[in-house]
Amino acid sequence: MYTKFNLKMLQGYNILFELMETLGKKWVVPLLIFLLFYEKTNFSQMKKQLKVTSRALSKKLKLLEALGLIEKIAIDKPKKVFYSLSDKGKGISQILLKVATNISN
Repeated sequence: MYTKFNLKMLQGYNILFELMETLGKKWVVPLLIFLLFYEKTNFSQMKKQLKVTSRALSKKLKLLEALGLIEKIAIDKPKKVFYSLSDKGKGISQILLKVATNISN
């Protein structure tokens, strides 16, 4: 049965469209899945494992951080930077993994 369309529903759809647009960008899904398995990793490890350029990786990490899907963790001594999934990023990554698993079976 159809429900009345309202502004709140439209806002929810806009968020979904924005998420789908982001997930469609190159390297976004591989990065999210990689971080799901490695939990906490650094830039060079991601670059090496995914075989992605520094520029592309940097752009995607900034995008995912701005969207609240990943967290950047900086340590002063020794100076290191790590990346991990936020709770929101974990939830989305788990859904993506489940969809990929169901499609491949």
